[in-house]
Amino acid sequence: MGRARPVVVTMEGMSPSSASLSVSPRTSPFAAAFPGLQRPGADGRPFVHADAPGGTQVTDSVITAMAHYLRRSNANPSRSFPTSVETAELIASVRDRCADLVGAAADGVVLGGSTTMLVWHFARAFAETLNAGDNIVCTQLDHEANVSPWLAIARSRGAEVRFVPLDPDTFELDYAALPQLVDQRTRLIAFTRSSNLIGTIVQVEPFVEAAQSVGALTFSDGVAAAPHRPLDQFAHGIDVSVCSAYKFFGPHLALLTARPDLLDSLAPERIRSAPQSGPRRWEMGTLPLEAIAGLGAAVDYMTETGYAAICAHERELTVRALEGIRRLPHVRLHGLDRAEGREPIFAVTVERRSAHEVASLLADRGVFVSAGDSYAVECARTLELPPSEGAVRFGLVHYHGDDDVDRILEALAELRPGG
Repeated sequence: MGRARPVVVTMEGMSPSSASLSVSPRTSPFAAAFPGLQRPGADGRPFVHADAPGGTQVTDSVITAMAHYLRRSNANPSRSFPTSVETAELIASVRDRCADLVGAAADGVVLGGSTTMLVWHFARAFAETLNAGDNIVCTQLDHEANVSPWLAIARSRGAEVRFVPLDPDTFELDYAALPQLVDQRTRLIAFTRSSNLIGTIVQVEPFVEAAQSVGALTFSDGVAAAPHRPLDQFAHGIDVSVCSAYKFFGPHLALLTARPDLLDSLAPERIRSAPQSGPRRWEMGTLPLEAIAGLGAAVDYMTETGYAAICAHERELTVRALEGIRRLPHVRLHGLDRAEGREPIFAVTVERRSAHEVASLLADRGVFVSAGDSYAVECARTLELPPSEGAVRFGLVHYHGDDDVDRILEALAELRPGG
């Protein structure tokens, strides 16, 4: 894989309003595995699916695995007939593979419909351990899925939620504030591994050390990080982690991974006939079995591709995107202006245009991005983004190539004032 060529904005002999970007024809060496990337727009070119932080495309192997399960083994587990046995074996195998991917234990892998649902489910059970006067620590960089549940249970139990502040100038958390926020009444520290809005990578060690110093739990949101780098949950000393398969090239399914003894120590809401221990105790009703087959295929794809290759390719994309944004004076980046310490997730605003207008205009050009606060409410508020508009967010993963980056930048260049 060669080094990405920098994006060049050609200004010579042209006014700023007519400057154009030179576009590289290069595509990602990983793109062929994703059939959804081949759909063309009205101009005959494939769409640029740059809303990866909101959901990635799936591999052909995921589609095949889901169809194969429905054709061959579609049955509820816990019976004695062959298709039921195959389903039970599939679920056990997928738990094993998920545990390997995130660095956890198979008997602590809980599957569910979404990360938000799983966090709420865990929070309701954890609430029974809270007393009035206790506190939970969150961060201003987190998605609401890792904030709202803690606010809700704290309110119901007379506890307090404290926030590790985000520095709006450095786009990083103020880790030095932890000693003032964490005390002997702290019961849980919730933090994200990466910002889903501005891409900042969060340091794990300060949170784990602070929690362990007072006997609190750590609860980590790995959704935005999982497509880009290994989570290594237990190696970091994290008690509970969540991530979503549809953010790492799989179907709409999520997983919560925790220490098995921790799961068994809590009392989740469940039907009376549910198991008395193990992850199935936490899973309500019949699981989406075909999605579990797809999840297994997505995990296999991630394992076979390897995070080393993913990280190397994405770093080139990140450098290219940042170099291009710097050459667009009407575009403001809200986030780290360097490849180190960030994911390829970019929040930008465009001079004299609202975020939703920009997203719509880019969609007209076959470039798909999102607009708003991306459910990162505290982050958007701290950065003083317009409350009703937020920012334009685009995100890259390893199936993107130089041509995708260039088309995003080209589309943004066309939105300059007077252009």
